Amino acid sequence: MLSSKKKYIVNSNSGIKAQVRLSSCLPVLLRRPLPPKIQFADQKQEFNKRPTKIGRRSLSRSISQSSTDSYSSAASYTDSSDDETSPRDKQQKNSKGSSDFCVKNIKQAEFGRREIEIAEQEMPALMALRKRAQGEKPLAGAKIVGCTHITAQTAVLMETLGALGAQCRWAACNIYSTLNEVAAALAESGFPVFAWKGESEDDFWWCIDRCVNVEGWQPNMILDDGGDLTHWIYKKYP
Repeated sequence: MLSSKKKYIVNSNSGIKAQVRLSSCLPVLLRRPLPPKIQFADQKQEFNKRPTKIGRRSLSRSISQSSTDSYSSAASYTDSSDDETSPRDKQQKNSKGSSDFCVKNIKQAEFGRREIEIAEQEMPALMALRKRAQGEKPLAGAKIVGCTHITAQTAVLMETLGALGAQCRWAACNIYSTLNEVAAALAESGFPVFAWKGESEDDFWWCIDRCVNVEGWQPNMILDDGGDLTHWIYKKYP
């Protein structure tokens, strides 16, 4: 109940105090309409998801979104005209005529090369090793199959392995972390790379298999971040 005690209200225009009983204002207050209720969306609402060949994406432990936080700050150039086309459906070749790769867009190679060159300046140890040992080719005969994040930094590692004599085939260990332009730069320089940002789970395993199951290729070393590549080889090629 509102109190019927007298209250004093100052009129700002005249500066004169006027006595008003709050009880006299009660009918007016009761007649004022209540504000409309806020309508909340149904919590069970489903959001549209981009379809893939195997339906909605289900994620394994090593390809979860949360594991890419440390890579989210790196900007990735994207050609929107190719967004709707799966790289697996494209016929792409690098400037040497090779098509032994699968990336989002080989035309992004120049942009990716600039990113790799910047990363080289921040990785002096690998660059010094490359300069000192590339003439000796200490990794000649090594056939390395790799599954890591594909960033400018891992590209420096891959190109160092290649400069030291190793043959490499590479896939991404995470469907979200690949920098498309860096993958394109590696493909342009002759690395068999099978990776792009936004792979489906089916794409993920397909890319790994393309690095392992190739005629005339028998890897003798594994560089694996997460264990998916090792699991695939153990399961499919015991």
